[in-house]
Amino acid sequence: MKRFAIALQLMMLFLATLQTTLTASDWPMWRFDAGRTAAGTTELPTQLQHSWTIKAPARIQAWDDPLNLDLMPYDRLFEPIVISNRLIVPFSDTDRVCAFDTSTGQQLWSFVTDGPVRLPPAATAQHVCFVSDDGCLYCVDVASGKLRWKFLAAPGTRRIVGNQRLISTWPARGGVVIRDGVVYFAASIWPMMGVYIGAVEVENGRLLWINDSTGSTWIKQPHSAPSFAGVAPQGALVATAESLIVPGGRSVPAVFNRSNGD
Repeated sequence: MKRFAIALQLMMLFLATLQTTLTASDWPMWRFDAGRTAAGTTELPTQLQHSWTIKAPARIQAWDDPLNLDLMPYDRLFEPIVISNRLIVPFSDTDRVCAFDTSTGQQLWSFVTDGPVRLPPAATAQHVCFVSDDGCLYCVDVASGKLRWKFLAAPGTRRIVGNQRLISTWPARGGVVIRDGVVYFAASIWPMMGVYIGAVEVENGRLLWINDSTGSTWIKQPHSAPSFAGVAPQGALVATAESLIVPGGRSVPAVFNRSNGD
């Protein structure tokens, strides 16, 4: 339990110091950009100085059984982003996303969803986008945290009990990625119940396309028997110039055409 709190404190220290040299683009999504390159153009200072600390409970993974503990660690640690002097942190225990001042650590705003927020958000200069286990994609204002728009990524609002919490039957665990003014997302973790991978305009939430047919794909399984199956979106999506890469938890990722979802 302690190692998670220590990891969060170290990340806060790193990002607070990093903020003094980054430009306005900051660190707007997990691993910096839509390609998840984890590399920026700004040099780090030679020495890091402790500025402030945020104490938070250790995260509890969605898949914490021995088989999946190390195979699906996508929500094991805090994965904050930085935009406009704000450290944006998702919390799966309190169903919220919070913004902290990078200079002082003071909380600036908090936005609550109807389910755990397990995946890191992505941001532009004005927008912070993220998905929740409630099956929705959210966009809030960077400065105020007020809701700009909300998109139901799941096909309905039916609820079930998951991880001892009330969540959507189709939890959104395909972590958002933003590229060229478009935010990409995915909902549902069980192909047999339908998988929903989509793209909306980041400015207004207008749907551009949605792929709802991958769950019915007839493919050969690892045990050599074919069945209806497809990608089970779990983890942060990747957007390249032409492709959208959707991680499949402990399985292989799937690649789609970024322009139309095919």
